[in-house]
Amino acid sequence: MRSKQQRKNQVPVHKAPFGRGFEIKYIRDEPGNHAHLDPHRDDYYVFFLQESGAMQLMIDFELHHATGNTIGYICPGQVHRYLATAVVNGWFLAVDIPLVQNTWRNIFEKTKNEQHFIPLQDNNPFVQCLQLIWQQHNSHPTGMPQQKIVHALIDAFLGMMATALLQTAGQPGKQHDRAYNVTHQFRELVKKNVLTVKSPAAYADMMNLSLSYLNELVKGQTSFPVSHWIQQESLLEAKRLLYYTDLTTKEVAFRTGYDDHTYFSRVFRKLAGETPLDFRARYRDLSNHYL
Repeated sequence: MRSKQQRKNQVPVHKAPFGRGFEIKYIRDEPGNHAHLDPHRDDYYVFFLQESGAMQLMIDFELHHATGNTIGYICPGQVHRYLATAVVNGWFLAVDIPLVQNTWRNIFEKTKNEQHFIPLQDNNPFVQCLQLIWQQHNSHPTGMPQQKIVHALIDAFLGMMATALLQTAGQPGKQHDRAYNVTHQFRELVKKNVLTVKSPAAYADMMNLSLSYLNELVKGQTSFPVSHWIQQESLLEAKRLLYYTDLTTKEVAFRTGYDDHTYFSRVFRKLAGETPLDFRARYRDLSNHYL
């Protein structure tokens, strides 16, 4: 039992430990290498190309499996944990946010709730690009020209990754669709403001749209109204705090913008189908199963 001084009051954030804006390495035959890492967020992007083996990750309460020849990614801020891992061979690339141009960032953010792993039939272009990054990064010349070469190669790899995501999602034309863009903008605003702003009308005002028009576009794209996504984003942050910290239900309620913790508990149960404490117990039991 933890003492009060040892209680976890927030989800740990892993800061980028690399000095040049990225880190690249090849992982070879390291079963269970990440299995005991605590759940955490990163403040950078993580990309990996698995050439063989099997891996399981819990990303924002969704269990993801990568088997065989697969490429995948995790966005900054997503709470994740590496679970059961068989022998894995493959590449790992961590990239600081400033090195990810907005075009690629928008694609990664738009697709992150749909997919995190893409099975590959031909991984040669990705492997060749990663090998070039590795070779240039570890060559002897240093200074601005070398750095620009490496950053250009990283940008190329991220572009290939973003293209693969769009092709797999089957939505390469949607980035030019107004309803799609408005929905994406709305959901990004919710992510940034949901702890303090829960009114659908307030988000419509932020976007200079009428609430009825915003509802029409969002519902047309997602089949759910604006209020649903505000509730779901608030629920996700509450789940993160319940699972990854030792905060009480009352403390979680206040952290997620609810002054009345009993009302918070009712809303949570309505949306999640269980009480906050039942959710905490169930997911911690699931996590222990994979240790």
